[in-house]
Order: sequence, then C-alpha cells, then structure tokens
Amino acid sequence: MSRVPPPPALPRDLPPPIDPTKTHVVREFTIDDYPLTTCRIDPTGTYVVAGAEDFQIYRWPIAGPASARTVLRGHNSWVRSFDFSPDGQWLYSGGYDDRIGVWPLFDPNPAPARMVVAHDGWVRWIRTSPDGRLLASCGNDNLLKVWDTQTWELVREFKGHQRYPYAVVFHPDGKRLASFDLMGVLKEWDLASGKTTRQWEAKFMWGFDQKFRADMGGARDLRFSPDGKHLAVAGLTEVTNAFAGTHKPLVLLVDWETGKFQKKFRIDGRGAAWGIRFHPAGFLVGSGAPSGALWFWKDDKEKPFHTTGLSGGGRAIDLTPDGRQAAVAQIDRKLVIVQFTAKVG
Repeated sequence: MSRVPPPPALPRDLPPPIDPTKTHVVREFTIDDYPLTTCRIDPTGTYVVAGAEDFQIYRWPIAGPASARTVLRGHNSWVRSFDFSPDGQWLYSGGYDDRIGVWPLFDPNPAPARMVVAHDGWVRWIRTSPDGRLLASCGNDNLLKVWDTQTWELVREFKGHQRYPYAVVFHPDGKRLASFDLMGVLKEWDLASGKTTRQWEAKFMWGFDQKFRADMGGARDLRFSPDGKHLAVAGLTEVTNAFAGTHKPLVLLVDWETGKFQKKFRIDGRGAAWGIRFHPAGFLVGSGAPSGALWFWKDDKEKPFHTTGLSGGGRAIDLTPDGRQAAVAQIDRKLVIVQFTAKVG
C-alpha cells in the first residue's frame, strides 16, 4: 500500500501583506539645495530617478545607499516628466527647456543620446505608448505631439487645446490619447486620425485669480487604470490666490467607458494633488504639496480612508513593479521610499 506524502511545509518568511494603514518610510535620498520636481521608478525596479529645481536629474539604486547617487546633466531648466522604454533601458525626460532627453539609463554615467527640440515652449509632459514604439508630449505651444522612439521623427501633431495642455497619456489599448489643459478641458484623441473624439469640461479644476488676473488649473498627473476603464486626474480646485497656493487638492476619477465624472476625491487643506496611482490591491494613492502626506482612497468614498504624513510636500509618486513600495519626490529636497506593509523586526 503506497504511502501518501505529507504536505509541504509552509514558508516561515512570507512577506507581510499590503496594508496602506501601515505605510512607513524605509529609505531617504536627499540632494543639497533645491526642491525636487518629479520622480519615477524604472520598469525593472532597479532605479529611481528624480528631477530637481537645479535642472539636474538624479538616479539612485532603489535598494541601494544614498552614496550610490548619479547625476545626469543635459537640461537647461526643470524636468517635470519622465518615462521609460518598456525594458527600462532608456529614460525619457521632458524639460521646461523645450526638449526631450533620451538617456541610456543603465550606463554607469548616462549622457544624453539625444536632446530633441520638441515644443515651442515648455515640454510639460511625456508618456510612452504601451508597446514603447511611440512617445507623446505636450507643451506650451498648445500642441500634442507623437514621436517615433527609434528615429525620433515626428509621427503626428494634435491641435485643439486653446490653453496649455498640462498632461497627456496613452490609453492602454494604444489607439487613443487623453489630455487635460489649464482650463480644465479633457480631450480624447484618436491616434490614427489625430482628431478629437470626445471632450469634457472640468471647470471645477480651474480658477481665475482676480487680484493677479491669472488662470490656475491643469492636471499635475494623469493616469489610466490598467484595464483602461478609469482615468484619474490629479490637480486642484477652489482657487482664490494662485500665487500663494490658496486652492485645494482634488483628484477626479472619470469612468472612461461612460464618460461620466464618477468621483471627486477631496483633501482637506490647501495646495494641489501632484501625483496619483492605481494600486493593484484596489485602492488609489496620491501625493500633494505643500502639505506633506500620502492619501489613500477607495472608489466608493470621496474622503481618504487613510493618510500617511511625510516630512515635505509631494510633487510626484510612483510605484515599484510589485506594488509593495513607492517613491515620492518632495519639496524639502528628499526622495523617500515608502512601503505599504507593516514594519518587520
């Protein structure tokens, strides 16, 4: 009679589960004199990169020491947006010097392989297509442009925004784009024809400062859910003083299939929501400035179900590939790595 083997032993070192209420800082990288402007984590989870107001790009191994910092020089103004090739080998940077930088990320000391003059005015945002063959940009010339990432030739130009488009992103199907401008106008574009297919007005994410006679609005971050069913727009609302930052953070959740504004995620306090991500565990996480905090929402409530304080306001957030950690670029010169689990040990 054959003997039934015993079941395998359960591992004793399972990682702690994702729990936003246990979020804590596990690592800090600090630069010398200037606030950070943005950050991203490469698709392999090896490096985190950050832009700063000194015009430089900083690269750290995400699990390494602060002393492993590398400085990438090539832009003549702020970098406010990054993206990557799907394999992580190439870093793309969008600068307020009108240029897109193309960098071999894994070189010991990366120098720009190209600096593409992309817009007549700031390059506010860049985003890679799902297959990595194209890169979309938007700028202060009111244009969206799509570039071939092999030749860096212009593939198509999109006209239609009347005021600065702040952000642009590819839909996960690779056939459409979404963009959001200074005045709260959200557009969907057909990639093949270059035509606007749908348009919305989110005027509550724009305001006019009567004293300074200035418009304030626009998307500080724009992100589709992985299934393409929702779009999250990070920005601001209730503008009273544009230059003093007297407005409130807001994240708009759009049901992309129906075109309805599904939720307005609100945060008490002043400032703007500068970063938003869909977490694979089923919640949204955002960052903002000048208040130093991470906010966590579920799509059934407008107020955060949890808030984690940080030492400085967050100008961007990005997740590691496994979703267990995130990087936050702060105005107090720190790039912090947070972990969405209980502390171990």
